[in-house]
Amino acid sequence: RQVMNPANNVASRVGYDLISAIDKNDDHTIVVHLKKRYAPFIATFFTMGNTPYPVLPKHLLSRYADLNRVPFDNLPVGTGPFKVVKYDKGSLIRMVANPAYWRGAPKLKEVNYHIVPDENTILTQLRTHEIDFEYYAPASQYPSLQNIPGVKAYVTPFTQFGLLALNLTNPFLADVRVRRALAYATDQKALIKNISHGVYVQGDTDQPAFLWAHASHVRQYPHDPKMAGSILDTAGWKLQSDGYRYKNGERLSLTMTGSTGRVEAREALELMQRSWKQLGVDAQIKTYSAPLYFATYGAGGIVQRGKFDVAFFSWINGVDPDDATLFMCNQFPPAGQNVFHFCDPAVDRAENTALREYDQGKRKQAYDEIQTILADQEPLILTWYVSRLDVANTDLKNYKPAHAVTTFWNTWEWAI
Repeated sequence: RQVMNPANNVASRVGYDLISAIDKNDDHTIVVHLKKRYAPFIATFFTMGNTPYPVLPKHLLSRYADLNRVPFDNLPVGTGPFKVVKYDKGSLIRMVANPAYWRGAPKLKEVNYHIVPDENTILTQLRTHEIDFEYYAPASQYPSLQNIPGVKAYVTPFTQFGLLALNLTNPFLADVRVRRALAYATDQKALIKNISHGVYVQGDTDQPAFLWAHASHVRQYPHDPKMAGSILDTAGWKLQSDGYRYKNGERLSLTMTGSTGRVEAREALELMQRSWKQLGVDAQIKTYSAPLYFATYGAGGIVQRGKFDVAFFSWINGVDPDDATLFMCNQFPPAGQNVFHFCDPAVDRAENTALREYDQGKRKQAYDEIQTILADQEPLILTWYVSRLDVANTDLKNYKPAHAVTTFWNTWEWAI
């Protein structure tokens, strides 16, 4: 009910909008009735989907018209191994062990989650062992992190890719030739080498190479500035004496946006800005605080509201390959995450097949078609596939990083 409440600022309602009823058979069994077949159901509702939601306590929350600004948001009550007992906004979340956790009491008695906006400060705290764990450390610091005594770096392939989202409502980017030219002008290998120090890996579609849904034969965009220039010439964008391209008196100018706080984001934007400048594209960089940049549509989020020409961010998927919320025609914000405003009936048909069919072979065919069309139409440019870099004290036991959504899935087993 809370996900479907239109007053709540939620990331996605995909899947939840298919529920017609939920019956309670007994204290340990519910039956969920769907309006139609939905293949990602288990991954969406009971494991790690791309927009995971927790079970919420009705007795605490049902009296509110919406949950956007309620006391629960600062001190949530859940069913996990730890209880949130203190939240110093912007600095600390203090959690203590939940003795009633259904798997048994966790081994750690307390966890203090510090919110530190500066990456160099975190690096210093790791060196002094003021902290025991850094979640999703910046790959740009990988050489430094490897040389800290008593610390181990974990590198885990993840269902997450970095991308340049191209806003097709921009008349320049509505031309597929411009999008393809920008893809040829983007040096994925240089981004991975210079910014992630080889931690991240190359990717060519919205599905990671280690997942069964990945299509191995799609259109490729190897770094080729000459090809990029030729495409723009054909599209009517001619290089002038000032080093920029013009068409009908207009300069090919684009605003590239990103979030503050991570060095790799700034460095990636700057590298791409230089590459595109060599092509004759005037790319200006504008950054925003992460809370504003990634906020929901209702909260005025920069990405969700489409206040960009080119947006740099990461997409994190779940254990199921479904990412229909990114590409279907009915998923323009606030309905979903299609911030590209890309719409193709053939993609919609294939997405509906992938969502409807439970047979993996049929789903694979559908995802192959989707990836083929996306590679041809290029509403997004992949910069890399993320390998999650987590850093932990060597005394931390039972840390088992996962390939999707969260590395905190087994915290009840952690010990130090």
